[in-house]
Amino acid sequence: MRPFEGKIRAPIPLLAPLGSLWGSLMALRRRAYEAGLIPSTEAAKPVISIGNLTLGGNGKTPMCVYLAKALAEKGLKAAILSRGYGRIPDKSRPEPLLVSQGQGPMVTALEGGDEPYLMALKTEALVILAKKRPLAAELATKSGADVLILDDGFQRLDLKRDLDILMLRSGQNLSKERVVPAGYLRERAETHQKAHLLVVLGQRLDEYALKLANGRPTFLARMVPAGLTALADGRPIEPAQLRGRALGAFCGLARPGSFFKSLSEKRFPIKAHLCFPDHVTYDSAALSRLRRFKDLNRVDYLLTSLKDAVKLPPSLPLPILCLEATLTLDRPHEFMNETLSRLNLTEEYQQIV
Repeated sequence: MRPFEGKIRAPIPLLAPLGSLWGSLMALRRRAYEAGLIPSTEAAKPVISIGNLTLGGNGKTPMCVYLAKALAEKGLKAAILSRGYGRIPDKSRPEPLLVSQGQGPMVTALEGGDEPYLMALKTEALVILAKKRPLAAELATKSGADVLILDDGFQRLDLKRDLDILMLRSGQNLSKERVVPAGYLRERAETHQKAHLLVVLGQRLDEYALKLANGRPTFLARMVPAGLTALADGRPIEPAQLRGRALGAFCGLARPGSFFKSLSEKRFPIKAHLCFPDHVTYDSAALSRLRRFKDLNRVDYLLTSLKDAVKLPPSLPLPILCLEATLTLDRPHEFMNETLSRLNLTEEYQQIV
């Protein structure tokens, strides 16, 4: 079992027949969309889909942030379209819900969802939520977007896309995975062939990833820790200030092991770890558990991710520090050239610059 992942969700190999059935149904669904038996909307602006084939995080949110910023540098206004998984909607505010017009979040992390809130916080993109993505695309176009970014869009086929970016993890072998509920795959492994471009999150491009790409543009992405800030007031914290201090770490992420590994790479001596479910709501029960974790392990500071920090009240009487991280690509210029070319925006971009 992968480190820490069993605390979030474990595959059930005995359910392989059910997984095979689900894989077949998903394949039939794709074919129905491709044949026009199920309608798919064509947006008025170019659409980029960022998604993956497996459950849990493969860097989709950081990739959305990266792409929105990169497009902004080219003079193009991006709109990120998301479902807002795990959010608690306000029934008086129907979808599509405008989370940001480009000047930061307009709703709480609870109402908008942790990931959309984070994307609104870190970019100047429009951020719009709707289960029916064509509704979000229509609002984005009316609001002045030049490019639409479909968050977690590989399986969202109700909106046509010009570029499908598939996120993978280094060392991941799709051929050895089963479809849910027997494994971690959302669809059959061969569905990767529908992607135009691959982004591999990790330290290197392994042989399997290159073989899987089969000539398609493939890029290596890394999450680079950017620094620590105090939850209470946002002040930066230097690692030297933590010397001799007892540290604990907690998060509610699909792949908590990746976050804990990033702390280890920064050489933070973590005394104890605490995993919450992905997209956790930090209600009174969760906060009580966090207080007990601190007291039982006698730690001086608690380190967490930015995705978790945006859901915590700054007034919380706990010494919480947030580790921010940014996504980087090995060949950023080539990546953007490939992206703009796929969207038929190369000439427009040349006019802008």
